Amino acid sequence: MDGGQTDLDLRRLRSFVAVAERLHFGQAAAALHVTQPALSRQIQQLEHDLGVVLFHRSSREVALTPAGEQFLHDSRELLAAARAARNRVRRIAAGEGVLKVGFMLSSDITAPLHAFSARRPQVRIELVRLRWWSQATDLLDGTADVGFVRLPVDSGRLRVLPLYRERLCAVLPVRHPLAGEATVGLRDLADEPLLRYAGAAPAWSAVWNADPRPDGTPWRRGPDVHDMEEILAYVRAGSGVVFVPESVAAVFPRPDIAYLPVTDAPPGEVALAWAGERPSPLVETFVDATRTTLTEPDATRTQP
Repeated sequence: MDGGQTDLDLRRLRSFVAVAERLHFGQAAAALHVTQPALSRQIQQLEHDLGVVLFHRSSREVALTPAGEQFLHDSRELLAAARAARNRVRRIAAGEGVLKVGFMLSSDITAPLHAFSARRPQVRIELVRLRWWSQATDLLDGTADVGFVRLPVDSGRLRVLPLYRERLCAVLPVRHPLAGEATVGLRDLADEPLLRYAGAAPAWSAVWNADPRPDGTPWRRGPDVHDMEEILAYVRAGSGVVFVPESVAAVFPRPDIAYLPVTDAPPGEVALAWAGERPSPLVETFVDATRTTLTEPDATRTQP
């Protein structure tokens, strides 16, 4: 291999990431809308330019080499930086008349939005849905300028303003023996499989899945879930239990589902987060406006 100095092509980086995340050339080619031979040539050329082998290939599997593992991490950061640069210049060209505010399901965002709009009535707010598996990435790459997230966020490059804490509720089918109780403890559910938030960072799962339990024991593993609809479907089918913030439970009432506050699970924390390197004046104004709405930042919010 040559290994000489070369510029990195963003298109090849995207191709590499697609293969690295799926470890399957056919699936990656379909996702990228290219042919598999063309994708293979792109990866081969990238390896040639870098002077390293990124994948171990066999007739049975594709696996990342140690160099490939590191390059996947770096490629994600490079692509995020490219998206952020694109979003910043587009915003400047548009006169910074728009602020993109990210939110997670059931986030309490009304007061901050009103406080910001009172200061900058000419600025249009665009709401962006954040997911647990991408909340940090969406803020770092400019998909959202500022966002209401559930801590922890898996990035040292984000600044956070803690807002409030909220209790966890266990989600059970109404036919469950505990469904009629007022509350439930983690030990009461020890024999249940626990649904897993797909793609969540380990630190995030530890908080919102109460895993491991306070006594250090792990849960039985249940299916992975991607949204509330999947959660409810699995719970109704008896495939496992899961914990959700109390605010989420309040907006998904179901006659066949019981939500029980968990007495011994530490509450989760909601915060405002934004990329800390170059916050725009609009982001700084939004953060300051949000700060003025805090009356009890350390309180644990509960539903009436």
